[in-house]
Amino acid sequence: MSKQDPWAPFVPTPEAPWDLDKVAHLHRRAGFGATRAELLRDVKDGPKASVDRLLSSSAADADPEQVVASLKRGVLDSGDGERLKAWWLYQILYGADPLREKLTLFWHSHFATSDRKVQSVPLMLEQNETLRCHALGAFADLLNAMIADPAMLVWLDGATSRKEKPNENFGREFLELFTLGVGHYTEKDIREAARAFAGWVREGRDFRRGDVFRLDPAQVDDGEKTFLNQTGRWKPADIVRITLEQPACADFLCRKLYRFLVSEAKQPPERIGPLAKELRKSKYAIRHVVSVILRSHHFYAKENRRQRVAGPVECSAGLLRVLEMPRADVRLLALAAACARQGQDLFHPPSVKGWDGGRTWLNSATVLERGNWANDLVWGNEDQGIRSYDPLAWAKRHGIAPSKTAAALLGLLLQQDVDAKDRDLILRTGRDGSPAALRKALQLILHCPEYQLA
Repeated sequence: MSKQDPWAPFVPTPEAPWDLDKVAHLHRRAGFGATRAELLRDVKDGPKASVDRLLSSSAADADPEQVVASLKRGVLDSGDGERLKAWWLYQILYGADPLREKLTLFWHSHFATSDRKVQSVPLMLEQNETLRCHALGAFADLLNAMIADPAMLVWLDGATSRKEKPNENFGREFLELFTLGVGHYTEKDIREAARAFAGWVREGRDFRRGDVFRLDPAQVDDGEKTFLNQTGRWKPADIVRITLEQPACADFLCRKLYRFLVSEAKQPPERIGPLAKELRKSKYAIRHVVSVILRSHHFYAKENRRQRVAGPVECSAGLLRVLEMPRADVRLLALAAACARQGQDLFHPPSVKGWDGGRTWLNSATVLERGNWANDLVWGNEDQGIRSYDPLAWAKRHGIAPSKTAAALLGLLLQQDVDAKDRDLILRTGRDGSPAALRKALQLILHCPEYQLA
């Protein structure tokens, strides 16, 4: 790429330095926010090392991994959907790979599957693990995995699709929502794809594993099919291969990734085109195109910082992570319920299109719930077992004097992105450094409109 390309790597200059604003922006978009120590580390290490760290699969911390495994056993033993949400939120909060978790959230909306219809906690858990496994891998591998995913087979009726009467639901969404978008396929392409995807039958049911499916050779259509102007005895993997050969596929996927990671504003072809070219050149390697985005000068441009409404999970879980809420004080079930009240009920996307995001996250009810969650974390909520936050304990860990704590919290949560009048009010409120004053200052920070933006 040329240096004039928006996707050329960001290089710090005196006019555009690598600073706290850009580091915080990186962690909000590529994860769920960063602690003060992480921010200061990355300011010091520079953009390349900071992005490299996010893109590399960090060594798992044995203690969180053991907790994740224990939570998973509890989920499977109980079949409790609320515990399933807690299992995922624990990984979002304490996992060693925040970018992978962030993209798992992206794919959860992209391949939107709801337990309202699936009605199987084990199958929803299995799909979530599949999305996590392939989140940064080859898009072809992810598509092939989703074709055979048991929860998806239930959700889009693949398990009832037979050679004599193929069900078109999955074939339609495969083309419209997962790969090409409207206008790049025909009704015949849907029918031919449905023929290729047919043949799955329910083999049985296991309490801990949910429904088990297998391909029945007698129900598989191995006849000739014409799909996207190519004719052959196509199988599911061929449908994936032919679809990825279409230029519209790379463009469609890059627009969705751009909207999730960079900006929700509509972009011209010349902005997305080079990114789509990189995706095709890398044989649809998601890690590569995400790397291009996170390293680019366009990603760090002022017009792209704090311009995207943070989703409920990003905002609410991110607050716990950034404030380093003691694990003993974190209530995962309360967090899951708060996200649901704010409009993002994990494992229950509203439709096959997933969550619309953007300004749809904000209405009179959800804004109130965002404020309620922030208040609960600051002041505590006895009914939910949430203790009040101790800002002085946080300050002591970081060697910050009580009188400087309000300013430090402001820098942690909003950097320079706050109205001057609001800044003055926050600093005045927390000036004496007492716990009550600092909680009031923190509450003011969290109720600033800028805090709702990623």
